[in-house]
Amino acid sequence: MKRRKFLSLGVGLGATSAVRAFAADAQKSVPVSHRDRKPVLVKAGLSRLADGSEVPRPYQHTMVRSSDSEGRLAALVLPPAMYEHGAYQGAPLHVHHENDEWIYVLEGEYVAEVDGTRYRLRPGDSLLMPMRLPHRWSTASGTRFGVIHLYTPAGKMDVFFDDPATPPKHRPTEEDMKAEFADCGMTLLGPPLTKAEIDQVSS
Repeated sequence: MKRRKFLSLGVGLGATSAVRAFAADAQKSVPVSHRDRKPVLVKAGLSRLADGSEVPRPYQHTMVRSSDSEGRLAALVLPPAMYEHGAYQGAPLHVHHENDEWIYVLEGEYVAEVDGTRYRLRPGDSLLMPMRLPHRWSTASGTRFGVIHLYTPAGKMDVFFDDPATPPKHRPTEEDMKAEFADCGMTLLGPPLTKAEIDQVSS
């Protein structure tokens, strides 16, 4: 239904008895588990923890967790404060076995590689990186960067980005990283994009 028709229908019908009856019937057809779900509001500057509590976090914000959406969605925001002066930083080459990943650029420029093809992303650009296609992404040159990441189904992607309960005593080895990726339904395939590779991509 087109948006205008949908809105005019809502205004025209208002709170008539037919609308109330329709809403009641629709509510009965929704499974109980779905009716028990609640909206999730996360205020600016806060991030949701696995237990549902929220903490101030100036860098990465977890907005929607797997537990909020019955496993359908994980949403994260990496705001400009996280990557201040963070040029040429990004994810290593990896593949998600069961999660589509979508990014939307808020600020700065990024370069993403999906299945061997590279794209330069600017504010307002978005890119879907489908499951089972190797990909990686990185900030490009500049000083401020911001991006939204969505994963569906959520899997354990919200957990993957959580800070560890106890910081590691040593720098993770490649084997440690492979195990962490595997635990969250991914395979680590290779290194991040290099500065030279990023600078070569113009559009």
